[in-house]
Amino acid sequence: MPMRQQQNTLILMARAPLITRVKSRLSPELNQRQRLQFHRASVNRLLQLTTQANFSLRIYQSSHSRLHSRYARSTYKLQQGNDLGQRMQQAIEQELAYSQRVLLIGSDCLGIQLDLIEKAFESLQHRRSVVFTPANDGGYVLVGMRQACPTLFTQIQWGGSSVLAQSVKRAKQAGRKIALMPPLIDVDDYADIQQLRQPAILATLDSAAHAILRPL
Repeated sequence: MPMRQQQNTLILMARAPLITRVKSRLSPELNQRQRLQFHRASVNRLLQLTTQANFSLRIYQSSHSRLHSRYARSTYKLQQGNDLGQRMQQAIEQELAYSQRVLLIGSDCLGIQLDLIEKAFESLQHRRSVVFTPANDGGYVLVGMRQACPTLFTQIQWGGSSVLAQSVKRAKQAGRKIALMPPLIDVDDYADIQQLRQPAILATLDSAAHAILRPL
């Protein structure tokens, strides 16, 4: 096994920016151009958050098309696996070979902030710790660990309303210590965008998130 040289690594799972492949569930309220614009802006916001961070970034894409030219080619990796669970498991296990703590996020949550990412890393104090940030739809927008836990990613009903509950149950059955961060909204459809516009939620978002929501 390779010696772990890095302390913390953040994985960003993202679709390649292809106009016919991103955010189809935001239709019909948003057209193809608007959906691609939302996808690009959401990813770029997350990339900007990491520019001054004290952790490494790895971008796992659905194809070899790069999201942003300023990142070295070694930062980009290709997702592997037949379903979401396999793709997440493969990415986490690959990065755990070189890093002590690994977090994985998607690109559709405008509420993720740098301090939440840093607190999630801090929560992984125990070798058998697992951290989740719950999503509004019953899933999660962030998962992290220090030791691989394949059972978290098999026989889960991905896309259903009980993904987090199933995952927490499996983690506990595997003897893992669970940490839960504050819940956030994951943008799957236009109703999620409308929810983000509620004043109490909008007030928690940064200026980049406001700029993304403004034209939608």
